[in-house]
Amino acid sequence: MSRLSWASVLLMALAWSTLSYAQMLTEQEFLEHALTNHPAITGAEAAETAAAGGRRQAGIIDNPVISWEREDPDIALRQDTWRLNWRLPFDGRKHRVAAGDAAVSASSFDLQGTRLGIRLEMRSLFAAWYVADERAAVLQTHLDRTSRLARWLRARAEEGEAAGVEARRLDLEVEVFEREAVAARAEARARRVAAAVWCQVVTNEVWPQRPYLVVPPKVVDAGERPGLKAIAHRVAQAEAQHRLQRRVFEPPEISLGWMEVSDGVQAFDGPVLALAWPVPVFDRNQGNRDAAAANVVGARSQLELETRLAEQRARAALATYTDLFPTATPLGVDSADFDVAAAVFAAFEAGEASLTDVLDSLRASVGVQMARLESLDRALAAERELEAAIGRPLTPGGSS
Repeated sequence: MSRLSWASVLLMALAWSTLSYAQMLTEQEFLEHALTNHPAITGAEAAETAAAGGRRQAGIIDNPVISWEREDPDIALRQDTWRLNWRLPFDGRKHRVAAGDAAVSASSFDLQGTRLGIRLEMRSLFAAWYVADERAAVLQTHLDRTSRLARWLRARAEEGEAAGVEARRLDLEVEVFEREAVAARAEARARRVAAAVWCQVVTNEVWPQRPYLVVPPKVVDAGERPGLKAIAHRVAQAEAQHRLQRRVFEPPEISLGWMEVSDGVQAFDGPVLALAWPVPVFDRNQGNRDAAAANVVGARSQLELETRLAEQRARAALATYTDLFPTATPLGVDSADFDVAAAVFAAFEAGEASLTDVLDSLRASVGVQMARLESLDRALAAERELEAAIGRPLTPGGSS
């Protein structure tokens, strides 16, 4: 093997040795840090707590009202009245509590949906970081190969053993790789900085590990999506509110008290009893009842629509992921690709291959590795789409 080929092998081995000692961050570790105290999740938790507060308030009986009145005109008797007013607790409290329970359940599933959505966003961020780092590594590897070959060819040209035009042509190829490598490093750095915003363990010494792809399931069920569950409970909430608005009679208000009348010489006192009961002659809650009935119809229609759309998305996502999964082959240094490039380099050194053959082999090697990265990126996106469609992680025990 020529000195150039031995140097290439040595450098690649050194690169892999350095990478093996670097701190690798798995996707699950990244998610555990990123989902902790996420503002969107905290906001959804607050909404659930607010719904629980509304449910609690719906079950509380109204307070009684204590009042005191005095009539003390200059030329008349003085009158004092103490009164306790209270509306009887027959005001549809059962329906209000049922609506509150449904609102709490809907908020709980909203929280699950928010957690899943944030998880998918963080997975997308991690995948973009990994793919960008891999692209930068691929381009840097081929830049190093091409630069070494350019220096060797330039030295031979200066000694008159090679054509200067070939050395210049290879220098142009090096410039192309340099510009592409700079752009790839910039994108990888941007992805790393974005990941560091949500995960404090992301530093310049940490590298993303290849995300794990789950084998596609045979069938999927979109009926357990948190969004669908939340809508189903909102249907129950609308139905409870409709039952509440169907009531016509309001509960009576009772009044118990004591009255004292005095003219300054004599005083008379005694109990005061009163009953007030609204009579539904004109207002029988017709408008609120019709509006509540329409809300029930709207909520049920929304549930049916979202159920069908969820099934549609789940089937399409499963079909896409099933097709893309086999194309996401494991990435890294492919020994077969490296051997081909090394063989072409050796043939060029021996005068058995042209510079065009070398450049073609380099471009083909770069192209196939970039194509593999693109396939992995598409497969990861399809897996996230499938998770979003079914409303849960595909990985057993995945953070949600």
